[in-house]
Amino acid sequence: MNIVRLDDGAATRLTLRGELDMETGDLVEEQVARVLAGRPAELVVDLEGLTFCDSSGIDVLLAARETAVRAGVAFRVTRPSGIVLRSLTITGVLPLLTGSDRETAGGRP
Repeated sequence: MNIVRLDDGAATRLTLRGELDMETGDLVEEQVARVLAGRPAELVVDLEGLTFCDSSGIDVLLAARETAVRAGVAFRVTRPSGIVLRSLTITGVLPLLTGSDRETAGGRP
């Protein structure tokens, strides 16, 4: 797992590359905690480079979203593709993670 952080004004983007599973989920959790400690207006998690995401990885993404929303930080996942997109779609979490319910994140896009 490789995580690249980019702070761009009020938003922070975490770009994930590799596999998100039980062995790498803690790395994402640590980075999310660091980002949220800085209270950005928005946290964007870019999944374009993610090649695999199992159920524990999905749990990590859902927990990150919940933590961000509780902190008043807008959260969204962008650019899932391939098997990752399929996994998020089949489990029904894609709309939640991609921000179609943004009103729960303080109304920020």
